[in-house]
Amino acid sequence: MIAPPSDSGVAPAGSALPLRVTPIVGRTHDLRALLGAVAAGRLVTLVGPGGVGKSRLALAVAAEVRAQGSAPVFWVDLAPVGADALAAHAVADVLGVRETSRPDLVEAIAAALGDRPALLVLDNCEHLAAACAAAAHGLLVRCPRLQLLATSREALGVDGERRWPVPPLSVPPGAGEATAALLAESEAVQLFSERAQAVRPDFRVSDANAAAVRHVCRSLDGLPLGLELAAARLRTHSVVQVAAGIDDALGLLVGGARSAPQRQRTLRATLDWSHALLTHAERAAFRRLAVFAGSFSLDAAQRVVEDGDATGADLLDTVTQLVDKSLVAVEPSDHAARFRMLMTVRQYGLERLEASGERAAAERRLVAWMGAVAERLEPWLTGARQAAALEQLDLELPNLRTALEVARATADADWGLRIGGAVWRYWYLRGLYQEGRTWLDWAVVTGDAAPAPQRARALWGGGMLALVQCDYPGATRRLEASLLLYRDAGDRAGVARLLQTLGSAAREQGRYARAEELHQESLKLFQELGDRWGVASARGYLGFAAWLQGDHGRAERECGAALDVFRDLGEAEGSAWALLSLGVAAQYRGELERARRLLGESRALAERIGFREGVAWAAHELGLVALRQRDPAAETLLREGLAIHRELGDRWRTASVLEDLAQAAVAAEPPRPERAARLLGAAQAVRDEIGTTLAPCERDDHARTEAAIRRSLDTDRFTARVAAGRTGPLDDVLDDVDLDPSRAAAAAEPVPREGAGPPAPALRIRALGAATVELDSRRLVAADWGYAKPRELCFLLLSSPALSKERIGLALWPDLGEAALRNALHTALRQLRRALGAADWVVFRDGGYRWNRSRPGEVDLHVFELELDAAGAADPPSAALPHLLRALAAYGGDFLEGLDAGEWAEPRRQELRRSLERALAAAGGLLAEAGRHDEAAQVYQRAIEHEPLDEGAHRGLMAAWAAAGQTARALGHYRGLTRLLADELGVAPAPETADLAARLQRAD
Repeated sequence: MIAPPSDSGVAPAGSALPLRVTPIVGRTHDLRALLGAVAAGRLVTLVGPGGVGKSRLALAVAAEVRAQGSAPVFWVDLAPVGADALAAHAVADVLGVRETSRPDLVEAIAAALGDRPALLVLDNCEHLAAACAAAAHGLLVRCPRLQLLATSREALGVDGERRWPVPPLSVPPGAGEATAALLAESEAVQLFSERAQAVRPDFRVSDANAAAVRHVCRSLDGLPLGLELAAARLRTHSVVQVAAGIDDALGLLVGGARSAPQRQRTLRATLDWSHALLTHAERAAFRRLAVFAGSFSLDAAQRVVEDGDATGADLLDTVTQLVDKSLVAVEPSDHAARFRMLMTVRQYGLERLEASGERAAAERRLVAWMGAVAERLEPWLTGARQAAALEQLDLELPNLRTALEVARATADADWGLRIGGAVWRYWYLRGLYQEGRTWLDWAVVTGDAAPAPQRARALWGGGMLALVQCDYPGATRRLEASLLLYRDAGDRAGVARLLQTLGSAAREQGRYARAEELHQESLKLFQELGDRWGVASARGYLGFAAWLQGDHGRAERECGAALDVFRDLGEAEGSAWALLSLGVAAQYRGELERARRLLGESRALAERIGFREGVAWAAHELGLVALRQRDPAAETLLREGLAIHRELGDRWRTASVLEDLAQAAVAAEPPRPERAARLLGAAQAVRDEIGTTLAPCERDDHARTEAAIRRSLDTDRFTARVAAGRTGPLDDVLDDVDLDPSRAAAAAEPVPREGAGPPAPALRIRALGAATVELDSRRLVAADWGYAKPRELCFLLLSSPALSKERIGLALWPDLGEAALRNALHTALRQLRRALGAADWVVFRDGGYRWNRSRPGEVDLHVFELELDAAGAADPPSAALPHLLRALAAYGGDFLEGLDAGEWAEPRRQELRRSLERALAAAGGLLAEAGRHDEAAQVYQRAIEHEPLDEGAHRGLMAAWAAAGQTARALGHYRGLTRLLADELGVAPAPETADLAARLQRAD
């Protein structure tokens, strides 16, 4: 039997904590928030996959609590405990509770703890979940001041438990050039670097090794154990070698620290530990779900797991158990829940699947499911559901690629044709031209015996993707083969579509008469079929060919009619094309403001659906409009269009943008004729390479540009510079256009000085609550901003200290490379300044962009923070009250409430919420001290509305009401609070709250 060691109970010093040899990295925010959660609650359970750092975070909390000296801390490592019956004994051992006559071990432990404050940490509970839950419940009921912190791969399921997921560390963005500066903000990189220096003191993340470090950190999903094991390999490997072998992470990452528990010395041992705790059904689902390379829905899981008589509810329970055990993660979503596995967990699951002999069957089910999804979404890739279909395929892209890989590996051309033929328009709209073309070409070549409709559709898609890559011979071969199959099958709709695409190929080669003939034939067929979308599309292409030839009146008639139909059908892509053509026609007719409006609307539509070619076209044409208006933003827009066109491989448009950059070089102050000559030469080289000609509508601009250059250069110099542009590498030519980041920003975006410029219109911004911007009492709407990013950039800058370009990029454009980020930022800045009516609301100084607070304007966030600063500096403290009340009046709601801002906004939102909570508590206390009890009650009521479980606010409200003579109301509130805490947290009110209620009861 068990008894406490002495009548005095447990010694205040608590138990020894495990030695933490290495510092905690990347968890500073988590640690602060977790300390608050532990202080506010009775039981907090850290949950997450093996190796994510739960124990280390719990140890940091325990050490901090011990350092504060507020309570003894007891650490119980349950990993070595092999049976449920021994869990309580492990706790008793740590507390020094010895055998006596008590029949209940938990009761004896509770007697030892008594009613003194203490923190008990139960580490590694997952294999003893039931026993830990029973012990935790028994101790919390008996020990009112005990707080429990547990670590487990699943929650304990105790009433009042707060589940605290511990995510992997943040990883660097995957797109763009990897540099040391770009990686510096990543928690995973920070941990990897710190641990690497422990084995190689000279190791540093540099531009030279940044790509390898990024690959390691992203491949391991930011999993701390994996990062530490990878860093340990630097004893014998270079970081490049580690990166090269990381795809076999389970085999590479062995040999962890000897001081670590055996289960944590390799990733495999960690995962073996988790796998051993699964039921038979959970193991089967776990290994089969590993075929998903990306996130997956419950419906997809049902199709792939396919377990006999199991129902959807059964599978949901099983997947929920895998989530609870941290082997599957839930993806944040505003819609249907999606799930995913960390890379290392999935790799382990695939090994288990292979060993079970089920891999081939599971992969066949994945292919069939992906095929069903692709064919279901195909009709949506045009029309009103286009954006939804694209978003769905974005989510499924890793699984789509895996399904096609499986189909290719098993020579299943039938599924390759069905899937590829269904989604080729997705590849086109997302700019994945070469990827889609590769899959379609494989499927067509391998599936020569497949049904003709499947081959025809795949050839059409492959031809379209070859066309947008300006491979005109390859495109024509595929398209004509597809047309023949559609004609043989008597598929008139298919024939009409192919004629339209062949017309586009003729148009890009400068064969305008042939393009007109094909588009007219397509139009006639669509009219006979009664296909409104097809008719609108054909008319749009006829208008496109018209403006290229300089017939702008016809272009407006055809594209205006097309736009009406596309808008009626809710077709975003078609509307974007029609608006673009209308904008170009207006530009060539000299209607520049109308052109700017139409092109801006086209760009916004293209951005909304992620149509990269449409964005590139609009940026280019907006740049040309700006050039005609002598707007200094012209070159920035032209470079943005050029960058996207080059990334997409669209050489036809690349040549046109090079022509317009030459025009910009001539128009510059001072003019740059040699640069312009090289650009003209480069444009001609691109046209020669793909076999096309200068469009008729562009010839006047070209002639004016060439004449201006010749006036500045003698004939020999002109000829030499043009020849240099035609023969030199295009990147070398472009380097001469100031594409270097440090020069391009200064050349393209004049940056005002703080306080400079004419008086701006009155500006009033609300960032706390519903986000609004008013200029001269007029609220700015979406059209004023042009697109979403300038508005979001506005709120990012006004709520932050000075930010470098890289920091802004991580917040708003995490997937863009250096060149694309530079263009995106300067375009958004230009639009932001235009929307706000003055250039110097945003200023650049000392390497950072910042909000210009010297400009007169009203920003509620600034008022809130300035008044809080004044309150903090007030002397005596009572003088803080007016400042606090003004701060509270400025806080109209949570930061950017209702605005679809990026992940950067959430930490700021939580920081401001905490500031509000402190301000409410301080203002309530000062009002009560001043005898202003009714006002104090109002402040405490607001604090409760903000955080219903803030017991301090409830207590303050009770005291304020009692001081105002409303004791009965205060006691009634106490009864309601008691029920609330019991229902939500499973706890009773704190002793000080109960003491207050007792005093009020006696006074009443």
